[in-house]
Amino acid sequence: MPTSRRSRLSATDRKQAILSAAAPIFARLGRDGATTKEIARAAGVSEALLYRHFTSKDVLYAALETHCVEANAVGSRILAEVTPSTETLVMGVAILVHAVFPGIGDAQSHEDTKRLVTASLLGDGQFAKAFLDQHVKPWVSVFSQSFRAAQDAGDVESGIHIGHAEIWFVHHLANTLHLISLPDITVVEYGITRDKLVENTIRFLLRGLGLQNAVIDRHYDPKKLKMIIISMDQKI
Repeated sequence: MPTSRRSRLSATDRKQAILSAAAPIFARLGRDGATTKEIARAAGVSEALLYRHFTSKDVLYAALETHCVEANAVGSRILAEVTPSTETLVMGVAILVHAVFPGIGDAQSHEDTKRLVTASLLGDGQFAKAFLDQHVKPWVSVFSQSFRAAQDAGDVESGIHIGHAEIWFVHHLANTLHLISLPDITVVEYGITRDKLVENTIRFLLRGLGLQNAVIDRHYDPKKLKMIIISMDQKI
């Protein structure tokens, strides 16, 4: 008799498989609505086996939060290679907007993570904080340094003073657009294509940060951005 797929998985791989199966269920039904029975069924295991790896639903949920925080950290590799500059600010804002809305990598995984983050914000906020600290806060730091570099280069309108709050707005606006897009129905009709909405959002944010229009036009390169996004997509 051939060995079943379940028996071939190591304990680590089995736990990862259960976490992957649990993510959309917790995202769709919430922490209270999800059941271990449904998660086990989705993972193709018995509840008894699930409990061998995770002793309770709360333990499973906590592990899922850690799994989501640590996953898909491709952006950190990009950040490690950049030098603060006007170009870094422009292209960095563009990449972050794309990473949040419409998302980079597996669409379902991205949607599940956003739903989990939103649920966390409606609860104790611990998962949301950990996720933002891991995936967004490093970008905010680079943007702050790059904004100062842009000011030194004379690329920022005079009289503009930007702090951490304004830089965080880059994420917040993109995140709001993603949340509005989660339902199956069209909640807001913007009258433009999604690609155009993303581009307009990027330009709106860059202008909000005080960059001159000519500077944005000089550094915002949609073709280069597309190649970066494709590269990130392949690495996730």
